[in-house]
Order: sequence, then structure tokens, then C-alpha cells
Amino acid sequence: TRMESGSSELPPHHPNCLGCGPENPNGHFLSVRRDGDGVVAHHQFDQRHVGAPGIAHGGAVATVIDDLFGFLLYSVGELAVTRRLELEYLAPALLDTPYILRAAVRSRDGRKLDLTSTMEDAEGRTVITATALFIVVEVEHFLQSQRNSRA
Repeated sequence: TRMESGSSELPPHHPNCLGCGPENPNGHFLSVRRDGDGVVAHHQFDQRHVGAPGIAHGGAVATVIDDLFGFLLYSVGELAVTRRLELEYLAPALLDTPYILRAAVRSRDGRKLDLTSTMEDAEGRTVITATALFIVVEVEHFLQSQRNSRA
């Protein structure tokens, strides 16, 4: 399947990932593709994501943006985790409305990745802008977390 010119779908982070996991019935099923140096996704929020009537919950929007940022790591080629995530809600994210989300790495300083994202409606109006600071980590970070959760 193709979404943007010549770009192919990137694999999900994990089968049960809340943002993109194909096996998570409560997830967003985010499908992401490379877009130049960044990534792009098309998404619609549904009744599972309601905050106020007809409007997606701000936390659901943040989940999708955070997950989208995670797809930039395929280009970075290293593992990283969210240190800071900031969203500016310029307009309500409406349910059952198609949105285009884009994300890119703005800069890197050592282990710190400065990321930026937008979410636009079909008319090209920006409804969300976001920035994040991701920190590059070793795989041991995740293995340690798994050991601690089993204890």
C-alpha cells in the first residue's frame, strides 16, 4: 500500500503498541510512512477517543503525536525515549475527520533529539503543533524495564 509518492509503510513499534500496534484493540492503528527526512501519517479519531462530544480527547491526540515521533527513530537509527512532549491545540481535533500528521527531527545535540510535528485537516489548516525532546538510550534501558515489571 502507498500513501505518499514512493514511500513505503514503516513497521509498527510492537504488535500491542497503543499508537500503532495492529493487535491492540484499544489502539490507534497508526500507519506511518517516510516522507523525505521525516514521516507522515493519515489518521482519524473515532468514538474510542472521545473527550467532549464530537472531539478527540487531548490525551488521545498526544498519544498519536508521541507515537509518530517514535517513527523518526527508524531514520535516526538509534533507540530513544520521550523526555518532554509539548502540544499546542490550535483547534479541536474532531472525531471521524481525516488528518495528516507530519514529524521531523529539527536538530540533534549528543543524545538529545529535538523533534517537531504538525497535524493538519484536509483543507491544510494546522490544528496541532508539537515539539518533543527524545533521549537516545541503549537497548538495556528497555530490558531493565521488562525485568522490573516482572518482579
